[in-house]
Amino acid sequence: MKERTAAARSLAALGISIALASVPMSAADAGSRPFRAGVNYDFLSRTVVWEGDTEASQLQAHVLSAVAEKGLGDAVTFNLAAGLSLSDFRGLVFDGLPITLELGSAAVKGIALAAEVTAVLARTGDFEIGAAGRFVYSFGLDKTWPLEDFAVEGEAVGRANWMEASAGARVTYKLLGGFVPYIEAAARWLAADITMDETLDDLEGREKKLVKGDLSFSASFGADIEVSERLKVRFKAGALPYEGGVDAIASVGILTSF
Repeated sequence: MKERTAAARSLAALGISIALASVPMSAADAGSRPFRAGVNYDFLSRTVVWEGDTEASQLQAHVLSAVAEKGLGDAVTFNLAAGLSLSDFRGLVFDGLPITLELGSAAVKGIALAAEVTAVLARTGDFEIGAAGRFVYSFGLDKTWPLEDFAVEGEAVGRANWMEASAGARVTYKLLGGFVPYIEAAARWLAADITMDETLDDLEGREKKLVKGDLSFSASFGADIEVSERLKVRFKAGALPYEGGVDAIASVGILTSF
């Protein structure tokens, strides 16, 4: 596990370093592309085995965020986002509490922050070959579950955090005017924790579930669509195969330039 975690961190660092190394140093270049802002929706599905468990369960996250984007020259684009995350840990069982608790479909809210950088490393004909790196962190807000069907009142309070770092290669096709498709292959490293505090009369307990580092790989297809001089729509969908199934990622956003 430690080797996989270290490898994933190295891949993420490498992708971001490559992109940063491509930043033009000219002030004229830095001002040659517009500032954009808008909204973005991201979906993430990952099948993981929590530390101490033997059975896999699924983490699903929906993130709605405000986005700011700035291009430097014609090679590098930076993207920052902040918003609300809804994380679903359906099927996760806490059996170390006074009363065993299994999470249902109710989502846990959180605040999500993200940063992304893409860079064009080479051009050949109508194709661009580049690198992309992204980091997302969601820190959870408290959620309360009432303990029902007991003679005394009780409740469980949970907080969930997760982060994902990805880095990989992107090939873009530039011949279709305002429709710019690309394919992307990336390594993705996920860490998560969820803490549950339970109180039932004079019974109290706490249990923490961890995923210290889950490494996966994704293949994605996406596109940027210039609807007008000021409006851009973008989308991406990808698959993360694992033994016994396939997880998924997806995103869609609308940006306007200033």
